[in-house]
Amino acid sequence: MTVTVDVWFDFICPYSLITRHVLAKALHGRDAVPAFHPFEVNPNCVEEAGEYPRGVWENSVRPLGAERGVHLAGPPGTPLRRARMALLGYQYAREHGAGARYTDLVFSAYFHHWQDISDPTVLADLAVEAGLDRAGFRAAIMSARYARAHQQSLAHARGPAQVTMVPVIVAGQRRIDGVPTAEELARAVEEALAASAVPAVPAVPPVPPVPAGAGAGVWDMTTLAPPGVALPAPVPKPLPSARARLHGT
Repeated sequence: MTVTVDVWFDFICPYSLITRHVLAKALHGRDAVPAFHPFEVNPNCVEEAGEYPRGVWENSVRPLGAERGVHLAGPPGTPLRRARMALLGYQYAREHGAGARYTDLVFSAYFHHWQDISDPTVLADLAVEAGLDRAGFRAAIMSARYARAHQQSLAHARGPAQVTMVPVIVAGQRRIDGVPTAEELARAVEEALAASAVPAVPAVPPVPPVPAGAGAGVWDMTTLAPPGVALPAPVPKPLPSARARLHGT
């Protein structure tokens, strides 16, 4: 039975980018598929979302990226751009079968080419490269329909899924807050595959969500990386709510 690995991400989160690379390694050759759920960390910000916390890039993002095999030269620049429109575009891209390609292109544009992903023209160019219709995409990111879809995703994440930061990964009954290693994530997937082969057991009471900043690479727009001090390695967490509630975003 194929296992679905749920992943919550934000386009302005460098840890989300690193996690995509880790996920590709962990799932290679396994009967598991990723399901990506957009999560806007700061949905109430104005068009410019501030700056990355001081010290976080040199002391956490770049070292963690290098450790996981992802090269990041530096932050995209100041001010940090808002991801709302890019996330609306993801809703459209996913609906038209180009979610994965569009996501890779947006992450690359922002973190490797330092493009402004709050600019509709930049996003439309990326959408065309992903194989989407330019006019249809531009209409979608300006429409009430996709704005509602985005808000529904946020409501589900903050409610039933108990997500307050990114990245968050759920595989079977294991939850990881932050960036795992490929080996840790592979073990979680293997556990989920093994569990799917046996009869289901009664659900256990919900477990409180992990406090902010508990794992390596948890992005909540406020977590600081003390100079010279690496954040602790991510620890797999028990699923905080019934598995069936995680789908449908």
